[in-house]
Amino acid sequence: MTNEQSLNNLARQAAQAKVTPPHNLAPATVTFSTQGHLLITGSEDMIRLAAGQLNEMASITLLSTEAIRNTDSAHIEQALQAAAELPVYQTKIEAIKGFLGQFQVTVQHEEQSIELAKLTQKRASFDLILNLGENSLFSTELAPAGYFHLAPDADNFSDVISQLPDYIGEFEKPRYFQVNNDICAHSNRGQTGCTRCLDVCPADAISSIKDLINIDPYLCHGAGGCSTACPTGAISYTLPKPVRLLDYMQKLLHAYKEADGTQPALLFHDHEQGQQLLTQLLPQLPDNLIPIELEEISAAGQELWLAALAAGATQILLLDTPAVPESMRTLLKREVKLTQTMLSGLGYNESQLQFIGAEELTTDIAAPLTSLFTVIPDPLTSVAENKRDVLFVALDHLIKHAPQPLPEHLTLPAGSPFGQVSINASSCTLCLSCVAVCPTQALTSGGEKPALNFTEQNCVQCNLCERACPENAIQLESRLLLSDTRKQPIEIHADVAFECITCSKPFAPRRTVEKMLDKLSEHRMFQGEALNRLKMCEDCRVKDIFVDLTQNPEKQLEL
Repeated sequence: MTNEQSLNNLARQAAQAKVTPPHNLAPATVTFSTQGHLLITGSEDMIRLAAGQLNEMASITLLSTEAIRNTDSAHIEQALQAAAELPVYQTKIEAIKGFLGQFQVTVQHEEQSIELAKLTQKRASFDLILNLGENSLFSTELAPAGYFHLAPDADNFSDVISQLPDYIGEFEKPRYFQVNNDICAHSNRGQTGCTRCLDVCPADAISSIKDLINIDPYLCHGAGGCSTACPTGAISYTLPKPVRLLDYMQKLLHAYKEADGTQPALLFHDHEQGQQLLTQLLPQLPDNLIPIELEEISAAGQELWLAALAAGATQILLLDTPAVPESMRTLLKREVKLTQTMLSGLGYNESQLQFIGAEELTTDIAAPLTSLFTVIPDPLTSVAENKRDVLFVALDHLIKHAPQPLPEHLTLPAGSPFGQVSINASSCTLCLSCVAVCPTQALTSGGEKPALNFTEQNCVQCNLCERACPENAIQLESRLLLSDTRKQPIEIHADVAFECITCSKPFAPRRTVEKMLDKLSEHRMFQGEALNRLKMCEDCRVKDIFVDLTQNPEKQLEL
């Protein structure tokens, strides 16, 4: 061990001893309540054999969903004797939903759809489901709590069977997320925009209800991908809260450098398989590698990676394990690739952020990289608390210290949550439908002036403006503008105000009035002099209608 390695090892130990990880001692929870009403599905022989080993359940319902595979007579006789007193139902499952304590299974019975629990137990639901069939009853990557899918020859078959009675009673688990629909870019005024969280949830715990994002805390596994995918921070992870994790990272890096450590690298890992791997591998890893434990590896996203680099970390490593759901792995790879594109465009090394497995961690880890900065910046938490602000404070610091001259902007992959809005001036009537639906105030009106302003830093490319535009005058372009111009509202389209032909009051953009005149010129309500009402302000229009009805009362019949 070199002297530098020894110093880094001591510095790492000193930092970890000085800074306490941000664990939630009393997180908000949800409660599952069960009495032990169990449904077992699969072939009749296997479900009977399993039921014979379960004497502590409140009730057992057997549902045969596939043919017997082992037709040996001795085996069949053993299965029949194992649960001779239990009837076996044979029907097709039409639908299944729920979680520990509240599973609802709909089946066909006498040519009708019926809840199996009502049919067999006079209950609304089952508490637990043991599926011994070939295929899962759920299509989700992560099945709900209380559902167990086992192959009859699985190594842990006996263990799971013996543990089922332990799931009787009341159980708590954390509420992993908070949702702020006020800044959500999912939907507005009947238009659908961002669906990133809906697209990545491996447990199907997220749904859109009346155009609002809802997370079912009973189905949620806390995988963390939705908060990482969310561009606005409308979904935030609470174990721990991002601001506490950010504060912890910065204090850890500061303490490490105070103890004369050099080239600090952060290794993010989950608290189960990741922690187990780290315990085994730590003696083989560089002494400048500082572990940071997360509930799930997907719970920390781009804003925290960039903030760590901006706070002086040399490198950020994300530890992959077999426990990471494939949907989360795909998400992390995409987010890492996007962030690497940004780093590379700013002149930094792509390898300063990596998503790697255990084998790569010990064999392919790059040689120590020169730290981005020699001075740790002021804590980002003092100037930024929400996701978007943290991200741009970190980016601004990286831009300021970039090791090479920078272009005006970086081109990013399509679908990135950064970019500009372009307006087709010949089509836009400044109706401001886009302003009405914009969830982040990236698009704003010109106030008294008929104009449309755009603040690029606020834009998350959710498509709501594009879909709401009646003239198809809006186009989106993924990019990252590097100058401070992105922080300011820029006028991207303007028109002269149309003045009322009666009182000369400016009341609408000229193109809007011209569009109405063109579209409504054939309408029966706007024939002859009536067409001029479209050229009047709201007050003069009402007065003109009143005068006309007074002089021609028969026109009231046409209204």
